[in-house]
Amino acid sequence: MQRAAILAVIFALLCAPAVARSKATEYLVAEQIAEACSGAGGQIDPAAVIEQDLTGDGKDDLIISHEGISCAGGGRSSFCGAQVCAFNVYVRRGALLELAKEMLGTMVSVDGSKVPSIRWYGHGGAKHLLRWDGSSFR
Repeated sequence: MQRAAILAVIFALLCAPAVARSKATEYLVAEQIAEACSGAGGQIDPAAVIEQDLTGDGKDDLIISHEGISCAGGGRSSFCGAQVCAFNVYVRRGALLELAKEMLGTMVSVDGSKVPSIRWYGHGGAKHLLRWDGSSFR
């Protein structure tokens, strides 16, 4: 009985739909993949797309990290170097997402606080932090 219940839970998790992204996010992800792969197509690791409120206004903002982009036929984003990749931070303004910051880094993460900190590693492994101050990211 217990084994059947475990199998049912696993099956339900495998069949569960992926978290839906907003139309604005889908558009920007497709645009970034096209630019990164010179129009050849590609895909992005879901972990490289962070939809979360970054400004504390209750609306999901967006981070797209080129570190997670793989181009068709192999290869990575043209916005990646030997150590770091570009990542873009967008702020939601109504139904649109506006580019607020372009940064370079790897292992981008966001904590869960009301106004979260964006953390990443830069060249040489240097740790960096970015937070919304009410009008911009600093």
